Amino acid sequence: MSERPRLSRDEEDAWMQLLAIMEYLPTLIEQQLRRDSGLGRFEYAVLLMLSRAHRRTLPMLNLSAVTFGSLSRLSHTVTRLAERDLVTRERMGANRLVTLTDAGREALLLAAPGHVREVRRQVIDHVPSGQAAELAQLLRPIADHLKANAPRC
Repeated sequence: MSERPRLSRDEEDAWMQLLAIMEYLPTLIEQQLRRDSGLGRFEYAVLLMLSRAHRRTLPMLNLSAVTFGSLSRLSHTVTRLAERDLVTRERMGANRLVTLTDAGREALLLAAPGHVREVRRQVIDHVPSGQAAELAQLLRPIADHLKANAPRC
């Protein structure tokens, strides 16, 4: 009979701390963004990634990858953002392109300061001084693994 897999105490502690972050942080960030800007966390991510793109335009498939969202979720979000004139959509051959409008850029610029303050308040301010790069280094292999294995339906 094989032994059941177990986590060491340190591994279990690391997992429990990560679990708490995964459960609490998205809600706190969502609440702040909705309250201060009327944008959801995923909507903010879409606008941010489009603002960084060449000509503020990305194909849906690429936008899905950089926002860590499924195509279905992205499609619904883009529909809502387009209804608010924050993005436009167009087809170019097989590609469905999404473009950030001037109004979308303005909404992002208005939302960003509060969002950054909340990220600092909830996360960065609790990382020991000078250790943000170390935290990123520890988290990157996990994030890379999850990105590579996440479904894109």
